[in-house]
Amino acid sequence: MNVEVSAPPSFWVRFWHQPVRAERLAGMRIALALCLLTCQLFEFLPNLGEFFGPDGAAPAGLYAPGQLWTWKWSPVFFDTDDPVLFRTVFGLWVAATFLFLLGWRTRWTNAAVWLLTRCFSERNPVLRNGGDDLMQLGLFLLLLAPCGRALSLDALRLRRKGRLVGPAWVPPWSLRLIQIHVCLIYCTTGLIKLRGNAWMVPGVPVTEWLQGTWWDGSSVYWVYNHYYFNRCSYAQIQVPYWITVIQTYTSVWFESLFPVAMLHRRTRRLWLVIGVLFHIGIYLTIEVGWFGFYLLSFYFVWTPDRFWSRFDKPQGSGKTK
Repeated sequence: MNVEVSAPPSFWVRFWHQPVRAERLAGMRIALALCLLTCQLFEFLPNLGEFFGPDGAAPAGLYAPGQLWTWKWSPVFFDTDDPVLFRTVFGLWVAATFLFLLGWRTRWTNAAVWLLTRCFSERNPVLRNGGDDLMQLGLFLLLLAPCGRALSLDALRLRRKGRLVGPAWVPPWSLRLIQIHVCLIYCTTGLIKLRGNAWMVPGVPVTEWLQGTWWDGSSVYWVYNHYYFNRCSYAQIQVPYWITVIQTYTSVWFESLFPVAMLHRRTRRLWLVIGVLFHIGIYLTIEVGWFGFYLLSFYFVWTPDRFWSRFDKPQGSGKTK
């Protein structure tokens, strides 16, 4: 009797169609919401009037005409100087973020947080930096993902109703989109640093393409000496120049090779550990806002399924029907 044995699924099929643990997306949701909530309470709340009030840096209508001209529609929803209404909207933003953190009606609270974040971000675009754009990207990508399927009040409700039993598995495509976005963010950042004196620009000789501070190893040294970005004067903490050279080359090649490193399990683990140390080090030495913490929130999508399986209840435990 001939038994036909099916071939194992290809990498393409496994990458896009093999279910993954829902906790990977839930971890990103929790970390991103926690970072945003911390920013709201410790950065925005004490300076609410100065950042957005009628006597502050961004009274109603100051930036709206230019933003509407470039199709940024959030000023339509948030063009007021009424202090009661203004603080009410801020309270709704904080409440929606907290509920999103807990995973209550996750899809709807995710949409509310994304919209309100855009409203506050575009009300005073002077405050915006790469971290704010990254945070809004994460909120938008989670709109496409079942990030409330685990570690949430929604999941707890489903389990009580018996509609969710055992580990929560979800289709992987939304998680893969997030992973691809992170790889593109790192890779493009590294390649831009390596542009030197502009690749393929008319009038620039080929010999100058690979020149610049990221090629000669001095970039981090000059960042440490920058009066605006550095947290303390270089004269106070004089890092040896040779250490700054190592930091320069490590950071730029860490970013440029990030997509390649993510292809193999061993290099992936090493690169993620380096990434955690990389962003913590940047936060401690350079004024970059919440950028590093927002980006580290994306790292949860790489936590392996076997990590979450450690917390599964043994079969046969709990109530049976």
